[in-house]
Amino acid sequence: MKIGHYTYQPGARGGIASYVRRLGNAQADIGHDVEYLCRNGEGSDLPSVREVNGDVDLFETAQQRRLDVLHLHRRIRHLPEHRVPTVRTMHGNQGSCPSGSRFLKRSGRPCNRDYSVSGCLWGHLIDHCGSRRPGNVVNNFRRIETEHELAAKIPTATVSRFVKERMIRSGCMPDHLKVIHSPAPDLNRPPAPLQHKDPPRMLFAGRIEPKKGVEWLLRSLPKTDVPVFLDVAGTGDIAYMQKVKALVEDLGLTGRITFHGWVEEADVYRLIEQARAVVVPSLWHEPAGLVTLEAAAVGRPVIASQVGGISEYARDPFALQVSPGDVDELAECIDRLALDPERAASMGQQARAIARDRFSMDDFVSNIMDLYRSTVTTANGLMRR
Repeated sequence: MKIGHYTYQPGARGGIASYVRRLGNAQADIGHDVEYLCRNGEGSDLPSVREVNGDVDLFETAQQRRLDVLHLHRRIRHLPEHRVPTVRTMHGNQGSCPSGSRFLKRSGRPCNRDYSVSGCLWGHLIDHCGSRRPGNVVNNFRRIETEHELAAKIPTATVSRFVKERMIRSGCMPDHLKVIHSPAPDLNRPPAPLQHKDPPRMLFAGRIEPKKGVEWLLRSLPKTDVPVFLDVAGTGDIAYMQKVKALVEDLGLTGRITFHGWVEEADVYRLIEQARAVVVPSLWHEPAGLVTLEAAAVGRPVIASQVGGISEYARDPFALQVSPGDVDELAECIDRLALDPERAASMGQQARAIARDRFSMDDFVSNIMDLYRSTVTTANGLMRR
């Protein structure tokens, strides 16, 4: 099958770009012809990367390249009637939230509001869940209308049940929505044994911004019985980084926190191996939270916030779940693993098995290919009518 993946920048670090690369590489490994269509081809060492300029160019290029299926990983505004068979993956909350954030910045809490014009307008203007600039607000509401229109026309894979259910509650018809959980990375090597030495290290890996809960995590550390060390792999904007580092000093944590900045994928796995557990303290409704599966693949337990789709990935028996924003509860969970390395090691072994058995790349690719084949079959049937 000749497959085209459309994303903004396939060579970008982390997030959707990593998902697309892993999927495309796995499809190529089993004999499919994979191409990448994008708006920005910088930084990519992938074969067959082609830049396109907008939706019209995208679909014309897909036809010129004689793609069997076009897989969208980013928003489009216009869907032509005559096109190659097209599917998409909904990676975020854009199908149920005009701003896509599902985070109330003013209060620092996840947004549980169902979509409505009045409620979400209040969210933008009062709760600061999105931009308050009139033009941006209008564009956000237009975007969710487009997402609903697309959901009615093309098969859409959601990365969690949470994303699917929220889309349905926001007004999307369920007919074309299918949950396909993201896969754990296949490291093709046994993980290093969990270290029992003290003091134990915990790891946060992700972008450093308010909704990721780094401040919540930092405030929990002085409340632990064990003086754990924390590795922070990621970066954010300069002003917020300064705020976070000032908080470290105010809490008396200098010397216990190491900021690594942006870390390449191989080094992330090295940091996970050094950790007693990976902490995912998100304060927004994350659609998936892939770092939980990266931890599982390396055989490390997870402490994660009960938000969004994270609970579908960070699950018993390898994860401890925490109420978002609860400092004492998070400190208690950190202590449970810091004080009991045998339990952490056992949870890590179960994590490895779950990553292999429930979130395998083979099963993931098989589910995606089934979606492609059903889409192509339906498209061919419509053409014969």
